[in-house]
Amino acid sequence: MSEDIDRKSRAPRTSSGSRGLAQGRALWLATHRYIGFIAGAVFVVIGLSGSLLAFRVEIDEFLNKDLFVPTHYTLGGERASVDRIIETSRSAAPEDAAPVWMHFPKGDGGYFDVIYSTRESEGRAKAYQIVVDPGTAAVKGARLIVDDGNHFAEPLAVLLIHLHSALLLGENGATLVGFVGLFLLLSLTTGVYLWWPRNGRWRQAFQIKRGASAERLTLDLHKTTGVYVVAIFAVMIFSGLYLTFGAQVTALVDLFSPVHTHRLQKLTSASADGRPSIGAEAAVAAVDRLFPDGRLMSLSLSEAPESVFVVGKRADDEVNVSEPRRQAAVDRYSGQILAIEDPHRFTAGEKFLEWQYPLHSGEAFGDLGRAVVALLGVAPALLYITGLARWLQKRRARARDNV
Repeated sequence: MSEDIDRKSRAPRTSSGSRGLAQGRALWLATHRYIGFIAGAVFVVIGLSGSLLAFRVEIDEFLNKDLFVPTHYTLGGERASVDRIIETSRSAAPEDAAPVWMHFPKGDGGYFDVIYSTRESEGRAKAYQIVVDPGTAAVKGARLIVDDGNHFAEPLAVLLIHLHSALLLGENGATLVGFVGLFLLLSLTTGVYLWWPRNGRWRQAFQIKRGASAERLTLDLHKTTGVYVVAIFAVMIFSGLYLTFGAQVTALVDLFSPVHTHRLQKLTSASADGRPSIGAEAAVAAVDRLFPDGRLMSLSLSEAPESVFVVGKRADDEVNVSEPRRQAAVDRYSGQILAIEDPHRFTAGEKFLEWQYPLHSGEAFGDLGRAVVALLGVAPALLYITGLARWLQKRRARARDNV
């Protein structure tokens, strides 16, 4: 008798618990579904454009062979002075454009490119790339590379960057992409919760069942693809958030470890007091002496009287390959080194942030890493297609049951 009463008293609690679990799972499923439908569509665009961007330099040079004709330059060999290269590049730039950046040759047969910017009366920003032979300082070609008013006038590689980072919508688009990233992190969390094998069948949870129905195959493709890429996607989404919300992420990291990087451009030179500028070549030479190892890669070229030269010289062991983090700011009148950023001296927080772009682009692991990123860019499309197909399958099944 007491056993019967005890059994009856336990039954409602068990039933209520089961209903609670079912309701909770339904809520997680709905959250996962609707985030997937909306944010997932944006993720497909970001993923496919990211696949191409992993090899954007190679694609750009292949599509513009007439502009990027190999030179006779040997890396580390004799070259024209930086000041002469800047001066000759002016002849190919629009009259109202100002030089803002320079990239050094990346290897044998490479070239200098000088970036000019201009802003039209209606506020429309444009940037031009002038390609210069390192040995002769002759202009090899010029092109428009950024046009805020018409992204389709840009080279494919630049168009893809603006599509990937801002959906071609400018600052508002970049903010939208950032918030999509936040929702995608939530989607990954709900996906792991729904996948988690509560029956203890872990091996089955990582496999696609052979000979299964179309419905089961669709589900297995969706969940196994998701579980195999979830960790990498989490890293890439977070690094994308850093690239979009840099100031906010940096402030968050600074709470745990001091971050003092990205401040060189804000420095100013001392008053000229009638002194002429030392020139860009002298600034480059000063940083070359400061860092004997590595390779010169970049130079900021602001012509404002109070501005500084910022020279980037990549260390041989630096994780950033395309854009060096080892830089120095040089006073444009005295030639004094005002400040440096050296990855070898970074705090833990600065090291953490230093890795974000190389992880996002895959360049942290060389060509293999970039190839993996290119392959992973297709995964959001596969997840979206299988998720949508599974939802349609369930709708059709419910419709049949209601007939």
